[in-house]
Amino acid sequence: MLCAAYAGGSEICQACAQQVKSTPWGVSSLGFSGRRIPVLWREHYGGPLTPIIYGAKYRGDWGQARLLGACLGALPKPWLGNPPVVIPVPLTNKRLGARGYNQSQMIAAEAARHWGLALKPRWLKKTKHTRRQATLSLPQRGQNLCESFQAHANLAGQRVLLIDDIMTTGATLREAMRAIDKAGGTVISAAVIAHVPKDQRKNNSFQRPFKPLRASSKSFNTTPAPKHRPCSMSF
Repeated sequence: MLCAAYAGGSEICQACAQQVKSTPWGVSSLGFSGRRIPVLWREHYGGPLTPIIYGAKYRGDWGQARLLGACLGALPKPWLGNPPVVIPVPLTNKRLGARGYNQSQMIAAEAARHWGLALKPRWLKKTKHTRRQATLSLPQRGQNLCESFQAHANLAGQRVLLIDDIMTTGATLREAMRAIDKAGGTVISAAVIAHVPKDQRKNNSFQRPFKPLRASSKSFNTTPAPKHRPCSMSF
């Protein structure tokens, strides 16, 4: 958890920045179509950034989303060879309209800026309104998302980096990969802020959501993030 002085936004104190920097990051893999897709993650679920995910997701603090994207973008680039395009995991129009923003797109935009990649949020749509994954059991998650995404024809021949906020079972990423593959694109890697390890999935310790941080005066702030981001650290 970050210190009590943090009330939202894109800046954190040096002590909290050091805490984030010392939190282990890593790479897992996700099976898809006979391949193993590398998934870069910034922390295990429950780390210091996890409450910030919920602040960005449910409280509309765009500064928190930019902070998360900067922390992800500070990691080594998750691809080899020619640069991919960045595709954030989308929301349905219904959920986007109710929430007013897609936190994964904001995270992806900041990470793409750090990595020097092109962001293409309109190349993948979620066309089927589904139940929230967090409310479902592990076996229900894959079925819930079946054929819920549609990819744009522009993805044909493109190398893709998928970005989302949390990966639990990988059902969301895998279904997005299926739609991109159908359009002729190739997901070469994915990146998330928090990854739920297998032992947490088994004992359901991830099911209890963190209490979202109190909304700050910066909520729904559309002004550019400050140039100085204490979390934008080299690794």
